[in-house]
Amino acid sequence: MSKSQAQKLRQRHLREGKPDPATYRLNWNGVNPVSKKTPSLKELQAKQQNKHKSRNSNHWHGDDSFFHAAI
Repeated sequence: MSKSQAQKLRQRHLREGKPDPATYRLNWNGVNPVSKKTPSLKELQAKQQNKHKSRNSNHWHGDDSFFHAAI
């Protein structure tokens, strides 16, 4: 079988004395993937209830509304 372009590039880097990219693989930087959890029902409901509140908090209908009175 022929070599892939990525394999050729890795071997070229090793020949030139550059670091091996395989040493950088499988490093989770302290994150344990087993400890992740799905949110509970209360967390999902709170997220849905508070969704977009910051966007609409500054909007109030005082300046751009009209009032028509019959005389």
